[in-house]
Amino acid sequence: MKITEKICKKLLEGVNLKKYIVNKRAIDSDELLHLIIASNGIYESTLEKLLQCNRISLEARLSTLEKHKWVSKKKLSKHFYYAKKFDLDNLKHFDLQADALQKMLALGFRTNKISISNHPKQVTASFHSAVKKIYTHKNFSQKPQAFQLFNQCLSNENKELFSKFINHQHVELPIQFSSIYDKNQPIHTHSLDALDVIAIPTKQQLPIIREKLKDFNMYRVKNNTGFIRDDILIYIQSEDCFFFYSKNEQRQWILYKVDSLFEFIYYLANYFKSSKQLTFSNDKEKYKALETLYTKSSANRKQYNTIAKKKAKKEAQS
Repeated sequence: MKITEKICKKLLEGVNLKKYIVNKRAIDSDELLHLIIASNGIYESTLEKLLQCNRISLEARLSTLEKHKWVSKKKLSKHFYYAKKFDLDNLKHFDLQADALQKMLALGFRTNKISISNHPKQVTASFHSAVKKIYTHKNFSQKPQAFQLFNQCLSNENKELFSKFINHQHVELPIQFSSIYDKNQPIHTHSLDALDVIAIPTKQQLPIIREKLKDFNMYRVKNNTGFIRDDILIYIQSEDCFFFYSKNEQRQWILYKVDSLFEFIYYLANYFKSSKQLTFSNDKEKYKALETLYTKSSANRKQYNTIAKKKAKKEAQS
């Protein structure tokens, strides 16, 4: 290896080179403000990942909010914002959860409403996806995998649910994100109203989750402070991937990987126990409404793309 290559490799060690999905969704000012107020401290970069917005537009909105004293700004390693108070512990938790949300986007989903709660520290978002449109696209490469996973479904009922994703115009799904860094953090299932995703930095935190897994059909969720639902989806930041546990015939927990759209659909069709929370629809107007902020962002990019405008003008004059 050449000396210059060694130097470059050394400089890049520990640097997060992940490419985030941003500059795709317009900013809703009310949503932005509510996220900051509810968070009690959130990095600017975390807001960009959650909102999938344009960084320059975000900085302008934050500057306006700060100018009018709606929010305050401080700097730790990066700039973060808060309303009345902040908890430094929140910064890393919401950033970890934002990476999990980004992984959902990479699979082929988009967000409608996004909110934050501080007790527990949790990002909640309503997701939607036009799986049918993705599946029927001429360049979609996962069709063989989708067919194989369909045939591997555990029952005919599971196959019917799997098929709904392809046979409907779109699907909607609420997701609650939580996160843990060590065993001292109290983590438990408190609601079955959404898909639960728990985000962890590395595989080292897996035993903390595994030892608390329980079949919630046999336990009461109300007032629960001890167990985690056994169908929980796990996001491991170091792997940038989802995983879930299921017991084999010997009643041992086996960890399964979810790293593509149809692997995720297979998980939902076969292992997700709150499938009544899935909403399938063929209403194109409803889907159009869900896409409002993405449509607005696309229009903004076209309107303010001065490079493209100059190029088009030059081509017209030539």
